[in-house]
Formats: sequence, structure tokens, C-alpha cells
Amino acid sequence: MGFSPRFREGVRAAIPIWIAFVPSSLAFGVAAQAHGLQLGEVVLMSAWVYSGPAQFTVLAPIAAGKSSLQILLAASLVNLRFLPMSTALAPYFRGVRPRRLLVAAHFIVASSFIIPYLRFRQESALREHLATDGQRNLSFFLGVGITSFLIWVVGTGVGHEVAQGLPRGFEEGLKFILPGYFAGLLVIDMRGRILPLICLVSLVATVPAMVLSPDWGWIATAIIVATVGWSVEQWMKRA
Repeated sequence: MGFSPRFREGVRAAIPIWIAFVPSSLAFGVAAQAHGLQLGEVVLMSAWVYSGPAQFTVLAPIAAGKSSLQILLAASLVNLRFLPMSTALAPYFRGVRPRRLLVAAHFIVASSFIIPYLRFRQESALREHLATDGQRNLSFFLGVGITSFLIWVVGTGVGHEVAQGLPRGFEEGLKFILPGYFAGLLVIDMRGRILPLICLVSLVATVPAMVLSPDWGWIATAIIVATVGWSVEQWMKRA
């Protein structure tokens, strides 16, 4: 199943995610190195947590020597969003063994959720039997999820090593990449001028947001701008 045509189809669909993951993974690697993490720790965190927002959130507590419970709680709260994502995808994986689903669940992030979900919905509207072909759908999801996972893990490691030659404080500027990236993922099905506009507004709005809340400002900016952008898009479609 791993290298079936459906898996390769998922790999091709994941290419936009790879492009988005390159700057964001490098940004995390640079930030992690600035907070005192070693290369092995960065790679292990990326492979085990596999969540950009959660990983950025716990950097400051780790550097400050906070308790493991506090760090685990912070990451868990950020990653609660994966629960509704998993629930939304579950109907498309009917007939798949629970063990395979348990392994596949590790590869769910915002990007690896939205692309398969939209694809499965489109196929469901065209051919009902495709929506219920759990094994086939899982192959597509793994094609998206596994390759994106590898890009993220490798990218964070490369970012850590690249950080050795960067000036001190450079990692703070890289945070401004993330609002546009996450806002873009939330509205990945948009076309035309809306998506570039959302990314631009996200980058600009991050400045005051980061001043008000250095830890949560960029996340709130991504969610708010994406929601507004989606609303504008829906209004334009109705108009």
C-alpha cells in the first residue's frame, strides 16, 4: 500500500506543503538553537511532537527551565486542534485496521489534514464509493503526511545547523514568517488575490500582536486573519 499509485498521488499533492514547510522548519531550527537546544533534541522534538505552533510555544519554557508538566500541558493545549481534524477524517478511513490508523494519526497537522480532507470531499461528491474506500484514502493521506513529516524534521535539523553562522537575535525576525504560513494553510482552498492578501496582512498585523503577546500573538494573528479572509471569500462568492 505504501507506494501504490494512490500514495504517489498524495506525494504530488503534498508539494505545496513542502514549499511552505521549508522556511517554517528552518525558522524553528534557528529559534531552537538560540534557546539552547542541541541538534539531537531539535530533531527528536520535531519527530515526536511534529507541530510547529506547539514547538515554538514550548521553546521559551524549556529555556527558562520550567517543569516538564508545564511544558507538556502547553504543547497539549495547542495540539488539541488535532482532535476535530482526526474526527473529520475518520469517516473516510472505514475498514482500515486500528493499528494503521494509530500510526497514521501521528502525521496529522493542519496542512496534512486540509489537503486530503478537501480531496476526499470532492471525490465523495463525484463518486460515492471513493469516499468509503478506506485503504485507498489512507494511502493518499500517508503520501501527504509522511513526506511532509520528513521535510519538517529534516528542515528543523538543517535550520539548527545554519543558525551557527547567523547573528544573535536573528531568530526573532523569523517568527514573522509563521502567521502568513498558518493563515495560508487555514484558507488553502482559496484562489486568486485573496491568499496573497491574507499572507501580507498577516505579516503586517504580527508586529503589534507580537508586542502585545510575544508568545501567542503570531498564533492569534494567523487565526483571526484567516477567519476574516475566509469570510470575505464567502461573501464574494455569494455576491
